[in-house]
Amino acid sequence: MNRKIERTITIAAIPERVFQAWVEEMNQWWTKPYYNDHERIHGLVLEPKLGGRYIEKWDENGGGFLIGTVVEWLPPIRLAYTWTERGWAGVSTLIRIEFAPDEAGSTRMTYIQEGFERLPESKQQRDGYDRGCNELMGRLKAYVEKG
Repeated sequence: MNRKIERTITIAAIPERVFQAWVEEMNQWWTKPYYNDHERIHGLVLEPKLGGRYIEKWDENGGGFLIGTVVEWLPPIRLAYTWTERGWAGVSTLIRIEFAPDEAGSTRMTYIQEGFERLPESKQQRDGYDRGCNELMGRLKAYVEKG
């Protein structure tokens, strides 16, 4: 059984624009139910640098949940970070995203998330994340292409 999620979509915008939307504008298209704490959420913050934190922000003073850490930072080509949830007892998956230009001036964005085999109920976790990934990539595409 493949415990990895891999999806590729084409977005009608240049890689720089798609990368910017993923990193700097995620709160415009990433919404409920995809948070650890639906009551306290104030937004997501991805610090744009190698070693940067990916945080689910719960208050204006910087409190929240550390989702992961940026392990690869090559804008606007590639981004990778670890990903965890509160209920995962410190286990993380790895997300890698590539933004490649195509001949039409669009971006082929490839999203890979792996490491689900380390989780209890790994098949259910992977399947749930696969459905969520599909929805969120659709939201990102609609957001960027709407302009």
